[in-house]
Amino acid sequence: MLEEYPDILTPQEAMEILGIGKNLFYKLLKDKTIPAKRIGGKVWRIAKKDLVSYISTN
Repeated sequence: MLEEYPDILTPQEAMEILGIGKNLFYKLLKDKTIPAKRIGGKVWRIAKKDLVSYISTN
């Protein structure tokens, strides 16, 4: 599933996969509904396996 995407996703890639907008996506990150890491305090990265897990449970 999602083989064309890298193992670590940018927010833009994750939003594209989910088909959602910026506001909802960042709400999901803030609520920790989708696990993510901040790199350097500014840049979000999402593990593809975590996004697949979120998709399969929702």
